[in-house]
Amino acid sequence: MKPARARQCRGLISVMFALSVFVLFGFMALAIDVGRTYVVRTELQNAADAAALAGARELNQTLAGINNAITRATAIAAQNNFLFATPITITSANLAVGSCPADACMVPITSITSNALASGMTFLRVNIPSGNIATWFARLMPGAVAAGLENTATFGLAVAGRFVNDVTPIGVCGIKDPATGLTRPKGEVMTGTGELRQFGFRRGISYNIFRLGNLGAPSVPYLINPVDTYPGACSPSNSSANATAPFVCSGTSAILPTTPGFVYGNTGVSAGRIQAALNSRFNDYTGPSSCTPAQSPPDTNITTYGCTGAGCATPAANWMSPTRQTLNLAGTATPSDYGVLWSYSRAVSAVGSTPNARPGTPFTTSDWSTLYPSATGAPAADVDYPATGSPYTNPGAGAAPIGNTGRPDRRVLNLAIVDCPNVAPAGACSVLPVLGIGRFFMQTPASGFSGGPNAELNVEFAGLIEPVPVMQVMLYR
Repeated sequence: MKPARARQCRGLISVMFALSVFVLFGFMALAIDVGRTYVVRTELQNAADAAALAGARELNQTLAGINNAITRATAIAAQNNFLFATPITITSANLAVGSCPADACMVPITSITSNALASGMTFLRVNIPSGNIATWFARLMPGAVAAGLENTATFGLAVAGRFVNDVTPIGVCGIKDPATGLTRPKGEVMTGTGELRQFGFRRGISYNIFRLGNLGAPSVPYLINPVDTYPGACSPSNSSANATAPFVCSGTSAILPTTPGFVYGNTGVSAGRIQAALNSRFNDYTGPSSCTPAQSPPDTNITTYGCTGAGCATPAANWMSPTRQTLNLAGTATPSDYGVLWSYSRAVSAVGSTPNARPGTPFTTSDWSTLYPSATGAPAADVDYPATGSPYTNPGAGAAPIGNTGRPDRRVLNLAIVDCPNVAPAGACSVLPVLGIGRFFMQTPASGFSGGPNAELNVEFAGLIEPVPVMQVMLYR
């Protein structure tokens, strides 16, 4: 009987061993085949990143730039290997270009055959497929052929480029001259003080962009189409809150290479995504924000400049509360009409004459009684106001974001100043005449965008930007 039992045990062990071999192959497939595929993915991704960055730097909105991008991207990809020793080869079929990093903006690079078609194409997408990679252990599994386990595949995908400019896709109305009903000139010398006023805005003064109408009346900002450039085709959906929110997060757009010029836009900004996108600058990423700290970091200083007295987080912020800009009103203003003064920049004197005056030397706080007259006494700076610079730049006075690394000047919005008296409303594709690009510092988080009299986007004017600022080439995915 013992020999029979031994034969039975040996038979059972053989069956168990045969079954365990398949389990072992399964684990080896996970450990080795999947691990090998991950290594290949990393190799291809590194090559795609390098090729996209190199090629995107050649894109200058001309056909020659397109051809140079093809040459450069394919050459850089060829300097890389996958499967440790297999050279990577790509052609123009692996490349696409577009006016933004999203797939919806991309077209095959071979479809660009003229300078006109190359205009606005500042992003390059590189897709490097691995092709079939033979597996070592997965192919030994039962049913491997039917399940397609004989081979695996992966890819590297990268998009690099730059937006045409560093402009947040929000348009604000230039301030009108009540006497003429026209937008004030680009460079105006103010009578009596010699202060520079640009399209009606004075540096260092607080403005609520929802109250820029004549005599402080309501003024609805424009949400600018960040993708479609005038006079090309305009898609109404590109002026929606969902489409523009990521661009508001980053403060970028693909519009308006020069000023003056024209853009497409839609009236109104939303209480949800747009308000949340603006407030990412204060380290607020709560829903429904489209922003991420990695691509849209907070400012290095998130102190709000809208407090008074003991409610201030820092003494340097303690001087006035912002109110709606009402400086077009007849009569003498009160201190609160000017809003928070000089939280980011100072008023400057004008050089030259109206309408082409230019920025001159900054004023000092001792000039406030002349610059900001009031029947109840001119506003006065707090004793802690810095002798040079501003509270925003005052070392040690600002509050740093917690949990995320900040970037200086994220609270500065480069906004299109629109010649609103000459806007012909046409829905989401209204053509907006843009006079210039203004720098506006967010003093407090945006609030109340749902409408009514409580909508607030308090910003301090910090001058015009010329020429329109452009971005650096960077990876987007």
